[in-house]
Amino acid sequence: MSTAGIPIKLLYEAESMKITVEMKNGETYRGMLLSAEDTMNLTLSDVVRTARNGQVSKLSSVYLRGGNVRFVALPNLLKSSPVFKKVAVMKKKMEQSDSGPGKRKRE
Repeated sequence: MSTAGIPIKLLYEAESMKITVEMKNGETYRGMLLSAEDTMNLTLSDVVRTARNGQVSKLSSVYLRGGNVRFVALPNLLKSSPVFKKVAVMKKKMEQSDSGPGKRKRE
């Protein structure tokens, strides 16, 4: 069983989808996510790399180190991901337990 958090689980759900990754050095990579790791290391294929100066190059595959990732743009399709449904259920349970008998509501 994985102890990964919600963002990492979303990355796993995005495998085989096209994503965009911006690195801390300003480079962007757009390609098909082949694999993701708990450390946010990513393997992409059919990649278009845009350098900081705007130069565009095409690469067959890249391996991006998670520690250098600034952000990842995922497809809108993941808005209906089962991960989000689990989060909604957990949130509802927490709200119900917060407003149970003998407990004050947060202000």
